Amino acid sequence: MFYEEVRKALKDNAFKVVKIVFVGFTATTLAMGVSACRPYESVKSALEEDAVPPMPAPEVATYVLDLSGSTNPTAQLEALGSGIEDFMAGRSLGNPVAKSPEAPRGLSIQFITANAAQAPRIQLVSVEASQELYKYVVNRDLNLEGSTLLWKGFIKAREQIWQSSALAGNPAECVDQVIAYFGKQQLGPDELQEPARLICQDAKKTANAIKRLDSFVSNPKVKIGSDVEGALTIGLKNLINGKNQFPSARITLVIASDLIDEIGLDLPRRLAGSDIDQACEFGTSDASRITADYSDVNVVLVGARNSIASTQLLDRVGSYWSCYFNQIGITNIEEKSDLSGF
Repeated sequence: MFYEEVRKALKDNAFKVVKIVFVGFTATTLAMGVSACRPYESVKSALEEDAVPPMPAPEVATYVLDLSGSTNPTAQLEALGSGIEDFMAGRSLGNPVAKSPEAPRGLSIQFITANAAQAPRIQLVSVEASQELYKYVVNRDLNLEGSTLLWKGFIKAREQIWQSSALAGNPAECVDQVIAYFGKQQLGPDELQEPARLICQDAKKTANAIKRLDSFVSNPKVKIGSDVEGALTIGLKNLINGKNQFPSARITLVIASDLIDEIGLDLPRRLAGSDIDQACEFGTSDASRITADYSDVNVVLVGARNSIASTQLLDRVGSYWSCYFNQIGITNIEEKSDLSGF
């Protein structure tokens, strides 16, 4: 309708004056509008560029370590070692400001013994500290340079406080040392007290967890055996709980075991004389009684051949568990000799 009226006005000389006034007014108005919008767009663009990048979804893992007689627990722990070390230092915090953003990481360890319910579950690192630190940075309204500098300071402090005697000292000493590790920042020492406390608390929890881990491995004080299914069931349930707490999390069950369950499943006897396909059928049948959906879980098998069992039995057991996992929805299964680079 608007364009039709303009066309008619152009054809009618009587409306020339009106046309000139109208067009002149419109052009001026549009010019003013465009001119007024440009500063807003520029400010909006600058604000978006200075915003803290989103934190990647967390990665939550449970390591299951076999202490039964059929495996070499020292070799299994060594296979897990490289992965554990990465979790204990600053990498556990993640890094939203890196060129390739890194996810925060949480890690728990549990054990295969004669009764999985009696073995402890030890949380080495939680993603909660990273989440709280990220909220702190976002709420400071720093520019991107300041946010990047601050997060790099967090990672450096988390790595270095781990090696410092201040971690074992009083809380105030630890906080002061962490603030010193932050280096030069856009925020003052008083404002940095809160993240420094979070890092001290997080590192202290990890240090205490490592002591518990070393103590249990050297002297379990529970009956040693191979309740593999019991340990895996507990691990899977804990991962689903973690998924409920952090819905976007990637959850992984890392198993350092030959997976020979001699307690509830009695696999050596049941799989004796079977072939790979029959072992698979056993696994599918046993898992069919499980109604929970574990399709969000990833499984990594580490050092599955660190065993005194025969190659034939290990092959059957591998087939059994592959089909068992598939039946409960787990299809992403990897096998590694160790966790280097995991």
